[in-house]
This record gives sequence, structure tokens and C-alpha cells, in this order.
Amino acid sequence: MNPSLYFRSGGVLPLSRLSFADDFIIFANGSIHNIQNLFRFLDKFQKTSWLTFNKTKSSFFTAKSISISRIHNIERKTGLMIKSLPMKYLGTPLLKGRKRSFLFDDIFNAIQKKLNSWAFNYLSYGGRLVLIKHVLCSIPIYLLHTMVPTINISKRLEILFNKFLWGSKADSKAILWGSWKNCSRTIHEGKLGFKTIQEMVHTFNFKLWFNFRAKKSLWAKFMFSKYCGVKHPLNCAFKLGDSPNWKRLCNIKWEAEDLIQ
Repeated sequence: MNPSLYFRSGGVLPLSRLSFADDFIIFANGSIHNIQNLFRFLDKFQKTSWLTFNKTKSSFFTAKSISISRIHNIERKTGLMIKSLPMKYLGTPLLKGRKRSFLFDDIFNAIQKKLNSWAFNYLSYGGRLVLIKHVLCSIPIYLLHTMVPTINISKRLEILFNKFLWGSKADSKAILWGSWKNCSRTIHEGKLGFKTIQEMVHTFNFKLWFNFRAKKSLWAKFMFSKYCGVKHPLNCAFKLGDSPNWKRLCNIKWEAEDLIQ
């Protein structure tokens, strides 16, 4: 891709696209001339490869500094509609700013769908334990790799799990013989072998740091370029306005670095 078409990323590692199978995100300079060049290239690609992209399922996003007149011009030139963040890419919300509770709605819906499909009255406590460990707790795992839930979201998830454990439906009341926190920890400690949501997040924080330090992925190389430059990551700090994932890395770095050999 011609470097002049790149999105202006402030001198860090230039990115032109993210792609997985048939899902693409293209980062581009927002000038009308460059947008036209980009779409001429896409037209040639479609004619050569016999592959097409669906404009009704495609859209574009702009920085806040882009004027309304230019946005309308881009819409006319490309036939695409503008949208605003957050958006979903490969099942993960992409957003700027504070996390909102609605970003986790899909997780709650998926869990509730599972709960509604199970016959509560015919499940033993052992059966519920198996379903919690191997089904319910696995539902949020993918998103927890990339996003840290708020304390409130974590509590809501744990309340759902705990109610199911003790045989209570979401819309009914029943005696809960122990809190989720008290049920968590290993069986050797006399508990039920669960982890709290925050413990799961803490585990994924370590994994994120190890992937970052390995510098093998495009994500890790970009983060190094943006936040570290030539410095060692331990000598770099979080600043106001930095990304949530960089804050996440900074919070875990001293603890995780001790485990790297």
C-alpha cells in the first residue's frame, strides 16, 4: 500500500490494514484524493480477483476533526455510510474512551440463553458445578482477553453464576448458601475450584504482558513503537489519554516481569 495513503498515526509504526478471513479494517488518510485512489485500487482488485466487498455491510469512521462537508463528500465518493464507535471486530468491541456496560450485553445474553435452556429441577449440584466450570465460565473468556470489565459487571456475572449454583433462577429468590467469592479458590483449599472474574482478568493480564514482551505480533510491535520507542517497557509509564490496554500492561508489568526468564 502506498505510504501516502496511510492513516496519520503520529510517527508510530504505520498500519494499513487489519485482516482475518473476509473481515477487513483499512486505515487510510482521510483526504478525498487518497480515498479516491484507495477505491480505484479496490475496484481493480475486485475485477482481477472476482472477489467483491459488500458495501451494505461496510462503513467508515473518521476522527472528530473531520468536517461534516468532507464526511458527506466521502459518502458520495464511496457509497459507504459513516458510523461511530464503538464497533465490533472479530467479536471484540473497538472503542475510544470509557467502557460502557452495554458492551458486555452479548455476554449476559449468551449466559441467560444457556440458563434458560437447562432444566433447573433436574440438575444436581454436581451437574451445576460442571456446567459452571466448563460452559458458563468459558463464555466471557474471549472478551476478557481484550477488555477489563468494571467491578459492577464482574459482580453481575458472579451473581448469575452463584444463583445458578444454588438453584435460583434470575427472576426468583432462593437461599444462597455462600457467596461466589467464598466458593472460589481451589479444591485443595476446601473450595469449589472456581475463579472470580477479577482473578480471571488478572491471569489474562499476565498473558497480555508476555505477548507484548515477545514482540512477535503486529499488536505488540505497534504498542512498543507507540509507548516505548527505544526504552525498556519497565521504564515507560501510563499517561492520561493513553489506551486502556497500555494502562493494563503498566499495572501488571512489575509482577509479570519477574516471571520472565
